[in-house]
Amino acid sequence: MTARRGDATILMALCSEPERIVPNWKIVTNVWNVYIRVDDADAIYAEVQERGAGIDYTIYDAPHGFREFGVQDPDGHDIAVGQPL
Repeated sequence: MTARRGDATILMALCSEPERIVPNWKIVTNVWNVYIRVDDADAIYAEVQERGAGIDYTIYDAPHGFREFGVQDPDGHDIAVGQPL
């Protein structure tokens, strides 16, 4: 299964034992499952808010040099979206 947007494609696979898959943050604090680098984090942030996505953390300028925010998928996996400052 794939998800596409513009030039980006994310490949996904179903797990035969989904109970064995746990979000990374449950193993190591503050670790994402996916980090998506974008050109305009503020625009994507506005879009996901408009679509009703569950915001994990609001947009901010992170100390590692990215403007970023986080959402969670329905299974609780963290997805960060950010752009270089």
